[in-house]
Amino acid sequence: MPRFSQVFLADTKICARICHALDGETFEHLVEIGPGAGALTGVLFPKYAEIMEAIEIDRNLVPVLEKKFPGLKINNSDFMRVDLEKELPAGRIAFISNLPYDCSTVILDKILSFPRLACAVFMFQKEVGIRIQAVPDSPEYGVLSVSTSLRATSETVCFVKAGSFRPVPAVDSAVLKFRPVKHDENVNRTINLVKKAFSHRRKTLVNSLVLCGMDRNKILSAFKTMNIQERVRAQELSAGMYSELAALL
Repeated sequence: MPRFSQVFLADTKICARICHALDGETFEHLVEIGPGAGALTGVLFPKYAEIMEAIEIDRNLVPVLEKKFPGLKINNSDFMRVDLEKELPAGRIAFISNLPYDCSTVILDKILSFPRLACAVFMFQKEVGIRIQAVPDSPEYGVLSVSTSLRATSETVCFVKAGSFRPVPAVDSAVLKFRPVKHDENVNRTINLVKKAFSHRRKTLVNSLVLCGMDRNKILSAFKTMNIQERVRAQELSAGMYSELAALL
């Protein structure tokens, strides 16, 4: 197994399909996160060489990439430690990646919080992709679903079988495309409320929020204003309803 438990995409048709998801999008700079051995880079670099860079944590892969793609700017860093606003050039930025499974959602959260995001095309474990796109009142609906939809739209590009990778992982994958949506400046406040709401998923929403230290009377007053039933559970509210509830509270 590679040093950072990477799995490398080996299906060239899938690589092309993922990269073509950027077609028609407008951006000034493209960042590939964790290019690995360069499966996606091989499709991207001929088209976006002048505006592209890669961020790769594994220093052993940097010379491999430099040899394959002369002139490609490579930042040998942990993506989560990169200050995107300071280190990326001006303009709207597109991101693309076969994300590492173990940190895919924290990378997504960082990207969706980046104010100059143009679009992003990311691969996730299939189950995570389903959770991202889950709708209210479904078993998979939760914090990830709401926090994503508050900041971006998402669409499925394709599903990828485990056999498309080397070494072969134990799970299939899903590729999703994200476009930012306009949101209010208090979106982080809403996301914090959502985290509290789902912290005791089996309880009613009001009880879950009370257990997180919120005032029951204020919650019930907000429910009344929004015409929400007292016995409602966290998974029954849409992202828009959480925004309204956060504003009232």
